[in-house]
Amino acid sequence: MEDEKDTESSRKEQDEKEKIREYIAKAVEGKNKAVAKDLVQLSHVEVKKQEVSQETLNLAQTLRDQFIEHDKFEILSNDEITLLESFSGKRLFLTRIAIVVNQSRVPLGIEPLKKAELEKILESLISKGYVKAEKVGDNEVYFLTERGNYRVQ
Repeated sequence: MEDEKDTESSRKEQDEKEKIREYIAKAVEGKNKAVAKDLVQLSHVEVKKQEVSQETLNLAQTLRDQFIEHDKFEILSNDEITLLESFSGKRLFLTRIAIVVNQSRVPLGIEPLKKAELEKILESLISKGYVKAEKVGDNEVYFLTERGNYRVQ
């Protein structure tokens, strides 16, 4: 009986050892497979720089000059910037501009702008191309130009 138990237990041990060997053999077999980088052959490719034509250079220079001219802004004073920002895409009379601009100045303790000062600032902005004015009845209506809208944004 004991011999049968010993034989059976040794058979189980042998089976387990065989399973382990098979597992290890499979693991080693996977390690020996070729990797993709070993299968691929790389070759050198010659790259030539493209020459830029004179026509393209001229076009690029023209566009650059137009962009610089369009994007160039004069340095504006704080009052001018505040006045530009008060428009918010609307057409405004001078009285309405005065209300909006001074509304932000008074709480800060800054002296409100008078009508003459506002007209002077508006004339400056008109000469710089940020604002336009139209006569409506007896009053002037002011509105932002494309350049003014661009500056505000």
